Amino acid sequence: MLPAMSRRDTALALWVGLLTAAGPVLAEPRPNVLLVIADDLGFGDIGATGAELPTPALDRLARDGVLFSNFHTAATCSPSRAMLLTGVDHHRTGLGSMGEFLTDAQRGQPGYEGYLNDRVATIGEILRAAGYATAFAGKWHLGRVPGRLPGDRGFEHTLALVQGSADNWSELGPAPIEPRADFTRGGEIVPRPDARFSSTLYTDEILGFLERTAGGDRPFLAVLSFQAVHWPHHAPDAWLARFAGGYREGWDVARLRRHQRLIELGILPPGAPARARSDRVVAWETLAPEAREHEAARMAAYAAMLAQMDHEIGRVLEALDASGRYRDTLVAFVSDNGPDASEPDLDPRSRSWYEQRYPRLGVPPIGARGTYPSYGPQWAQLGAIHLRDFKGTAYEGGMRVPLLLSHPSGFAGGRRSDAFAFATDLVPTLLDAVGVEHPARRPGNELYAPSGRSALGVLRGTAERIHPAGEPVGYELMKNSALFLGDHKLVKVGPPADHSQWRLFDLRRDPSETNDLAATEPERLAQMRLLYEAYERDYGVVPMPDDYDVWGALLRATPDSPDSPGAE
Repeated sequence: MLPAMSRRDTALALWVGLLTAAGPVLAEPRPNVLLVIADDLGFGDIGATGAELPTPALDRLARDGVLFSNFHTAATCSPSRAMLLTGVDHHRTGLGSMGEFLTDAQRGQPGYEGYLNDRVATIGEILRAAGYATAFAGKWHLGRVPGRLPGDRGFEHTLALVQGSADNWSELGPAPIEPRADFTRGGEIVPRPDARFSSTLYTDEILGFLERTAGGDRPFLAVLSFQAVHWPHHAPDAWLARFAGGYREGWDVARLRRHQRLIELGILPPGAPARARSDRVVAWETLAPEAREHEAARMAAYAAMLAQMDHEIGRVLEALDASGRYRDTLVAFVSDNGPDASEPDLDPRSRSWYEQRYPRLGVPPIGARGTYPSYGPQWAQLGAIHLRDFKGTAYEGGMRVPLLLSHPSGFAGGRRSDAFAFATDLVPTLLDAVGVEHPARRPGNELYAPSGRSALGVLRGTAERIHPAGEPVGYELMKNSALFLGDHKLVKVGPPADHSQWRLFDLRRDPSETNDLAATEPERLAQMRLLYEAYERDYGVVPMPDDYDVWGALLRATPDSPDSPGAE
């Protein structure tokens, strides 16, 4: 019997043969591809979408490329990442729900394996088979055992965090359900290399890959998948010092400033009213002075982590400049979902777990090693800015995130597109741009075709839409449902929120989802409900019961359990 590595190489060779048998698939010249994924970054958290904190590297990508201001992902990490890396609806990828939260009714059903299944191909598998050198560094969260790691899914050079989050300097896990963090090189679990800060660790890995491939005859695909800005909101001391004392003006003033900036950028029309403060948040002026100082420090830690991530992205762009490859590299930057309002470190169900493992939990400076900062709805509303709600829900605040696509030699930059786009559109766009066809099968089984569409026409200025006006795009995840049709969105957010009824919004006129049209447009509501029901049937949706406590499962104190309760 062949050893495991030989079996993987043999399967890849068979797949390469299937791809190349039909003739050449690569366009000339062959662009490189750099995909950068941020974690839990809100729509308004970068300079191009109104943020006050410095993001010069991302601002450069916006100047050189196209900002998609109507791009949507799943509202939580792994289902979103499954779509971003395959182009296939997450119910077909194996991440119909997050593996950590699969219910008994879901576990074992097709599309609910809890990891990327063999019916989908990753962008790494496709481009490696087409002749690309491939690398993945950072958060994976799509399979946790050998055979399901990035080294098994088309990436030749890898250093990846297996779980969905971790401490940013160590192997300490982020929550009771994930008490430790595992790392992988190739297809094997390995110790964390050292105590470098997470964003620097992953960036160094990609820079090493770029150095090794410089001057070679193979184009590259590099995926840089940050833990930033998922909690815990850490940053190196020098970065924390840069933001110390910031945000003392409070969330009310900061939100108004970002809102005005959205108007100046043309993302919102002149005179657009600012979204009301979240009903989960008090007015800043009502806080005691010590509470204001503490809350300002929480946001400063988040800002430091985000700005440091931007610095790391800048290092990669500088390396591409130095090697003369920037102009011929298609760069995509995206967040996997909207800002996270949860505060696991403050929840009574898990407080003692954090106190035992993070000895400086409440000790300044917040964001340093040994602390565990989150920032709650207070500051998540600053990232969501004009959008409703946060990570986890099907409202726009959980799903609408910035997407930047830049390719200086491929299309003109400095533009913005308001065309509706979905997570499943990214892989078709990348494949279209580099001239590679999606394979129909791999050895042993057929593959799902991408669920999305290419946005290359929008990037090149030859089209205004990605999806035809009459094409529905459905979504379901953990008691949340939505259907997009043209400018309209049907949405239902389940318990514990009191929004279990269907709501209808016109996103072009009302991106804040404040004016429910369900009562005034009953025919449209009925039509879109029928389309949503068809989506559930077509994609094999297995709903989560209303009484299932998703976040309670995350905080359940199981510190001695080596694994999450996922399918693996």
